[in-house]
Amino acid sequence: MSATGFLRQHAGTALALGLGLLATLASLFLPPWQALERRGLDALTVLAAPGESSQPIVLVAINEESFEALKLRWPWPRGTHAELLDRLTLGGAAVVAFDVLLADASDPKEDEAFAASIRRAGNVVLAADFTYAETQSARLWKRTEPLALFTDAGAVPGLATVPLDPDQFVRAIPGEPDAFWRQVVKILQVRVPSLAVPPLPEAGAMIRYLGATGVHPVVPYHLVLAASPEELKGAFEGRIVIVGRDLRAAPELGMAQADLFATPFIAEAGGLQSGIRIHATIVENALTGAAIRPARPLAMLLANLAAALAAVAVFRRARPLVAAAAMVAIAASVFGLAWAAFAHAGTWLPFAAPVAVVFVAWLAHLLRAYFAERARREEVKRAFSLYVAPTVVDQLLADPKRLALGGEVREITIMFTDLKGFTGISEKMPPDVVSRVLTEHFTAMTDIILAHGGTVIQFIGDAIMAFWGAPLDDPDHRLHAVQAAVEMQRGMAKLRGELAAQGMPELHMRIGLNTGRAVVGNMGSRRRFAYSALGDCVNLASRLEGTNKAYGTRILIAGETAKGVGEAVALRRVDLVRVAGKTEAVEIFAPADDPAFAAAGDRPLAAPGPREEDGSIALEKL
Repeated sequence: MSATGFLRQHAGTALALGLGLLATLASLFLPPWQALERRGLDALTVLAAPGESSQPIVLVAINEESFEALKLRWPWPRGTHAELLDRLTLGGAAVVAFDVLLADASDPKEDEAFAASIRRAGNVVLAADFTYAETQSARLWKRTEPLALFTDAGAVPGLATVPLDPDQFVRAIPGEPDAFWRQVVKILQVRVPSLAVPPLPEAGAMIRYLGATGVHPVVPYHLVLAASPEELKGAFEGRIVIVGRDLRAAPELGMAQADLFATPFIAEAGGLQSGIRIHATIVENALTGAAIRPARPLAMLLANLAAALAAVAVFRRARPLVAAAAMVAIAASVFGLAWAAFAHAGTWLPFAAPVAVVFVAWLAHLLRAYFAERARREEVKRAFSLYVAPTVVDQLLADPKRLALGGEVREITIMFTDLKGFTGISEKMPPDVVSRVLTEHFTAMTDIILAHGGTVIQFIGDAIMAFWGAPLDDPDHRLHAVQAAVEMQRGMAKLRGELAAQGMPELHMRIGLNTGRAVVGNMGSRRRFAYSALGDCVNLASRLEGTNKAYGTRILIAGETAKGVGEAVALRRVDLVRVAGKTEAVEIFAPADDPAFAAAGDRPLAAPGPREEDGSIALEKL
């Protein structure tokens, strides 16, 4: 057989071997792929979690409820910790571990009281940690130990720092010889010599999380202080007690964030988990031998090669639908193998790489058609995105018949913005600086408008026109427009500070909002048109933007818009105005946090001038 014939006959096998090897190398050395594999590990962790604890571990939580009950500022007096420790000792706790850094001296009597409690207990672990320090010559992390008075009294320091993966999740078990969990286990073995402890996790071991929240029983700190001896015995006798913060909204700035961590259960738990919950899980892993070990590179290579060979063998002659079914079956088998290894053997076999190999083989059948269609759509999108908003482009791609003159009557909320005195400011700056300032302004404001579901229609000098409720339906377009306006003024304050730091003049923006029925669609000539809106409600929104000057406000909102805001945004009535040629006056409002209201107190912001019988003032007279 010729070399060419041999290559043709074994091309599929060569392709499978190449894909398997590349997938293994990617899993081992490419950070983006490693991040994907860690997400796969998270999925296995969630699926295989038992949802309950089998070990006598209790958490004493320094939580919001305890702060409210004790009425103490942080850090709490050491005498309070001493009272807690004495009561835990009375309850018969086997180990008491404080996940609280007690490194600095406080009131000598308070410190001595806590040291005396430590001596009486004889089973205390105190957290050590790495803290950030800056000096004139260096910035560094240094290890901070518990106060020497406490360690001299018999407390065992344990390093409570947990390693973070590149995505800031906690998955690895700390490997230091004096890690917090190791010290807890050591004291437990001394206190309970008959306890059979399996070999402790090796370097590189990972945490097997037991569930989202509520796996280990939690007792609020203040309830321990109030419990009877019988209650203490029932809750803590023979148990490992870990004391620490378990806060969601800390009464002291930054206190909660300092001890909250992301785990694979971040979605199920509704947020981050406290350090004491993570330490409790690691201690349980050590006592049960349930820690997870990563698979060896050889096992990963074999799994990738097996998936690649199976995919190439099946897809070689399979029709697209059969290949799709086979792809799902092979990928499911790979995932099933990874789950079984994780749940029953305590081994993490990364499955994203072999599944990706299967997908690559299947997608080879579809790539040409997919990219041809994608190229066509991208060409249309590039052509029209220069003229219309991205949402309009998407609608044109979905329904090309809309690419014609005309429009439809819809209820929308319209916004007009303008920069106060920008014409005079721009005359004093070079054109390139003016362009850069406007670009930063337009970018910041556009991002906010789009984030609130609005459509940016056009830029007119230093002004912006946008509306809500078209081209996509939005039943809450009034509220979303008002919320966007409020956030835009906040964003403007931030931008103003950034520009001021660059020596630029201060920029202030005015916003007008109105709601009504307008013709929305493609306006213009048959050779050139633009997506826009026409109607009296558009004109009033534009007028309200300029009317801010008469009242000293930043945002003016027509009454029709204010109807849809409810209690979501606090509004105050400004005045009653009338548009020339209209018989009905219009109430106008502004957000209650507007500086003009702050200066006026409870007084109304009525503009001076002649008024109609109904108390309204003509807009053209403002």
